[in-house]
Amino acid sequence: MHKIITLITLLAISTSLFAQEVEIPNGLKLENAEDYQKTENLVLTATDWLLKTPIGKSPEKRKEINSFLMKWMSGSPTVSIELVSGIVPLDCVDCLMLFMSGWTKYSLENEYSKDKVACAVAGAENAITFYEKNISELGRNADMEKLKKQKKKGKLKKYIESKF
Repeated sequence: MHKIITLITLLAISTSLFAQEVEIPNGLKLENAEDYQKTENLVLTATDWLLKTPIGKSPEKRKEINSFLMKWMSGSPTVSIELVSGIVPLDCVDCLMLFMSGWTKYSLENEYSKDKVACAVAGAENAITFYEKNISELGRNADMEKLKKQKKKGKLKKYIESKF
């Protein structure tokens, strides 16, 4: 009986973690540094939601979250993303968003890191994880396959360093 209760509890916890909802407040203003700082946790939650939610599920919610993240990332006074050819998956809009949000998440979780290589590696790994989970919907992508190959060989960081 104890094992069954434990199993049910674990299933309930894992389901609630996966199903974590993200609510972008109506009328959210991003006008000054304080506004951006107040919404950092929302950025982190939104980034996790994009990664964990299959691309075909909740397309309207995905669009809303992407819009919020783009606005936040393009105006943030603390996080600057550098899009470098050969690292950025330009032919896959969803992968690009996961790259940029992964970069942002790394920077926020590491005291506003300005380490371009570390941020780009985190962004690439985020995009790769998303791509692998959603390849059947996204289709094969040459940029993502290149990044996947470098990661598989254990050379992703070195590859990214060579692009900067």
